[in-house]
Amino acid sequence: MDENIVTITVKDRKHNNQTKKLTLTGIEFLRRFFMHVLPKGFVKIRHYGLLSNRNKQTKLYLCRQLTGSPLYRAKFEGLTTTKILSILTGKEVTRCPVCTK
Repeated sequence: MDENIVTITVKDRKHNNQTKKLTLTGIEFLRRFFMHVLPKGFVKIRHYGLLSNRNKQTKLYLCRQLTGSPLYRAKFEGLTTTKILSILTGKEVTRCPVCTK
């Protein structure tokens, strides 16, 4: 850091988490830094426990086994858009409503 320039070390996730040096002006560094500060009265919510990203699928699978819950299956998986619309509306969407052809 000097009077006008700040150099920080960053992790480049696009290139295999390599560490690189990033040089910014003092103003730009402060702008980026304060983007992470919440306004007064706001509270940051983080997921933890069962819904933490690291173990979410493993823990949910275990919970479903312990509670005897069925596995979730997508209701419309493998269906075309027109078939989904027909199911949702209860009408045949590929036919004209006036002449029914």
